[in-house]
Amino acid sequence: MILIPAPKKLKINQGEFNFPNKLFISIPTKSLLASAKMLKKELENIGIEAFISLHNGEKTVIESKINRSKVKKHSGYILTISNKNIEITANNVAGIHYAFMTLIQIIKNFGLKIPQLDIFDFPSIKNRGYLLDISRDKVPKLETLFYIVDLLSQLKFNQLQLYVEHTFSYQNHEKVWKDYSPLSGEDIILLDNYCKERFIELIPNQASFGHMEKWLIHNEYSYLAETFEFDTPWEEHYNTPFSLSPVIEDSIKFLDNLYKELLPHFSSKYFNINADETFDLCQGKSKKLCEKVGKGKVYLDFILKIYNLLKKYNKKMMMWADIIKNYPELVNEIPNDITFLIWGYEKNHPFEDECKLFKNRKFYVCPGTSSWNSLVGRLENSILNIKNAAKNAVKFKASGLLLTDWGDNGHWQHFPISFPAIFYSAGVFWGFEENKDVNIENAISLYFEKEVADILTAIGNAYKLTGIDFPNSALFALVYIYPDKINKEFLEKISIENLILTKQFLEEQLQKASKINDSLIKEEIKNNIEVSILATELLISTKKANVSSISKLPSVTKEEFSIRLEKLIENYKKIWLSRNRSGGLKFSIEKLSKIKKFL
Repeated sequence: MILIPAPKKLKINQGEFNFPNKLFISIPTKSLLASAKMLKKELENIGIEAFISLHNGEKTVIESKINRSKVKKHSGYILTISNKNIEITANNVAGIHYAFMTLIQIIKNFGLKIPQLDIFDFPSIKNRGYLLDISRDKVPKLETLFYIVDLLSQLKFNQLQLYVEHTFSYQNHEKVWKDYSPLSGEDIILLDNYCKERFIELIPNQASFGHMEKWLIHNEYSYLAETFEFDTPWEEHYNTPFSLSPVIEDSIKFLDNLYKELLPHFSSKYFNINADETFDLCQGKSKKLCEKVGKGKVYLDFILKIYNLLKKYNKKMMMWADIIKNYPELVNEIPNDITFLIWGYEKNHPFEDECKLFKNRKFYVCPGTSSWNSLVGRLENSILNIKNAAKNAVKFKASGLLLTDWGDNGHWQHFPISFPAIFYSAGVFWGFEENKDVNIENAISLYFEKEVADILTAIGNAYKLTGIDFPNSALFALVYIYPDKINKEFLEKISIENLILTKQFLEEQLQKASKINDSLIKEEIKNNIEVSILATELLISTKKANVSSISKLPSVTKEEFSIRLEKLIENYKKIWLSRNRSGGLKFSIEKLSKIKKFL
């Protein structure tokens, strides 16, 4: 039997329970209606007519109740399947919801006849979240967000964040968001209610320090910028504004204006201000102050201003820990009710050392799907990154775990590419020891076709076949992100034999993908594979021609690649619009088309 997450205790007894043609499901409170309806839908899939009731009567077959003296673990439950009925006893309503989700999976495994068994289960980590980037061009349709919430709910996640830089339709700031089809206040109200009904907390998220370039490029806001050119830690020079300047008094007034409009739409008591990657701090307007009091102190003082601002909105602050971790002497100067979000996305990220730094504070550990900048994923890296994060979250008693799913450089990966990471995280976020070695293909196959599971896990490791590894990215995507950097030095690092092997492997998976029944998922997977194959063939052709860049390939070769890319982009547009809003699509395609200048 496949259960994801696998429970703490499972005892399978002799005998079976046979579902009757009609049955009643009892719930102790109306707040469980959506959960019970999810169970009802699964029963209907196997031909059972189910009725939901607040009354526990003689015809009740699936009975649920709360008994904290019997189940003392927070959100824990006992699920007992006998030959006569199914009984659920839980610590709270969330526990009943989780029991229903487990029962759904048991039905998915066995159908009309399920084994008699006893399950005792509870989450090891209280907060288990998923963060989706909706600011790097791709803003999902509301029905897509509902689809994601349904999946997360069944996998026992209980928090969701949507990463926002500029993609909320602030009433007085249309110039910033008008080309991006942002989420509206109405969208958030509907989504917040939908999440609550499925025991997921929708946590507001708004970039509030760094990553403000979509605002600061406009004249109305540019005076708030720290600087208009700066150097990054990876030795790149940027000619664009990026962070709010902490020495401009209006920076806090500006944030207050945003928070006043955004925050009332969310019922969560938390708010993620982000405040990460403030690379340009001290390189512009705050330079003199930094020289006087230190960069860490300037950063901290602005954070404390935001913290004090949030008091009037009755929200508890979350923030990324990547900047403050560099100033360990300042950590204890930050109020105790701020939650630090420790992030890192490589398999060997030093989560243990960073958790030690924040072990006496509230903190989450935040790994990633590794799907961004990859096209088809970096599965091994993702799984090891998530496992490392979950292990240290348990070891250092973290408040939560948060799986991040970013969209850097155009958000080219379609949603299914993140499935393996989402399913694996569902397991280890709930219970590390019971789920650390889960078979991901089997877990995905509970909800999607076996071909989908097999192909996603296969292409997710295609990056390893290239014989060259890159942090935060895979070779397939880098060809499109940095076509100008495909030079002689770069090409010498890549083996043509490995490229040919990779191409053949991807073509085999593409052939298998044609057998997928779900038409949208089939097209999504095929498109990401085909764009990866084209990148691989470009490198092979460049190597074979013994030229130093794509631009020096023969004209007929470049024309052929250009035509093929255009066809893939046309298909990409159609697929994008199936799940996502139209705004942002042109910007994503501009990034994907950058390589055309070299063809």
